[in-house]
Formats: sequence, C-alpha cells, structure tokens
Amino acid sequence: MKALAIIPARGGSKRLPRKNIRELGGKPLVAHTLAAAQDSGCFDRILLSSDDEEILSISESFKYVMPWVRPDRLAGDHVTALELVCEITTDQKIIDEFDVVVLLLPTCPFRTAQHVKEGFNLLSKGVDGVISLTTYEFPPQLSVNLEDDLIKPVFEPCPLITGNTRSQDQKIIYRPNGGFYIQWMKSFLVNQNFWKGKVRGYVMDRMDSTDIDTELDLKYAQFILENKQ
Repeated sequence: MKALAIIPARGGSKRLPRKNIRELGGKPLVAHTLAAAQDSGCFDRILLSSDDEEILSISESFKYVMPWVRPDRLAGDHVTALELVCEITTDQKIIDEFDVVVLLLPTCPFRTAQHVKEGFNLLSKGVDGVISLTTYEFPPQLSVNLEDDLIKPVFEPCPLITGNTRSQDQKIIYRPNGGFYIQWMKSFLVNQNFWKGKVRGYVMDRMDSTDIDTELDLKYAQFILENKQ
C-alpha cells in the first residue's frame, strides 16, 4: 500500500509565536515530526503544508518531503487541520496514487518513528483507521462545570457526590494526543473525518504525548528531552 503523510505547520500562532520553528533540542519543532515520518519508512510522500516560506524550506533537509504551499483561505487562525486534509484529498492524482492518508501534528514532538510504525501495524482491512491516544493526567470523572457560579458535575453519577474519589478507582479514559491520525483513503473520502467508522486506538504514554502550544509547554518539553538524553 502507498501512504501519504500530511504535516500542517502554519506560520502564525497566537499563544506561541513562530511555534513550528521554535527550537527544541537544537532543531525546529516541526523537524521532530518530519524526522519521525521519514524514519518510519511508512510513507511514499510527506507533505509539509505551510503558508510560511521559512517553514517550507525545512522540507529540503528531508527525503520524501515535499512543500505544499497553503493558500490564504486555509491559513487563518480558525482553519482546522482536518479542513486542510479534506482540501488536499480533493486532488484526483492524490486519490489515485495513495491508499492511506495520515495526519501528523508537529505539536507532538516526542512521537517517534517506532510509534508511527506500530500504529500502521494496527491498520487492517477490518477497520477504517487508527488514532494515537494517551490518558488524562487527572480523572475526567471528577470534572465539574460552573453555571452561575454554582458547581455542576460533568459526569453522573458524580464520584465527588458518591464519595468514590480515589483516582485509581476511576475507569481509564483516553484523549487524542496529535501523534497520528491514520485512515484508508477510501474511508476518508467517504467520512471526511478520522474519527468516523471503525477506528482503533493506539495508546502512548503521557510523556511521549507532550503537546506544545505555549511557552511553558516548550520549556517542559525541553526539560523532558534533556532528562531523556
């Protein structure tokens, strides 16, 4: 099968300016994801999508990576990565050439080539796709909302009310971590979404699922990287 990777890396970022080219471990943040994609050996083509020439130029340092210049209508703050994938997969040449489409977010720099390969191993004809997940740091069952300054439980029955507040007694709930979203091309063309259909989950630990969106996130990731080394 032939697989296409799409890595979205806009030039603009409000919470962490120039996020995708900020240095982590001596190289731009997006380069960690490009390296994981390249080294996995899973992809016949890797598209680095950006509206920023400096970011697009990073593709020159990697094999199988091609720049995909993002039009202005797909470069705004409210445009989602899913909208980008939907746009790219309207190209009939891409539809005809690739059997699998994969979204890799550069905000998950500790997702490795091994993680990607293991995710691909879960993709079979019996499912539509595979998505990487991790656990929550704090049990979501203990979440509350505020309505007119009054506390309202999110989950029912609420452990805070029943008294069953030990975190180890709560059922494990997972969240997406941005590591990868894999789907058969034919499924994606129908679903226009990575979450629809029969989707397997691939669980990564929380450290490898570190997400970079703020200056503090970047400092935390640097701390993790230094301790890993």
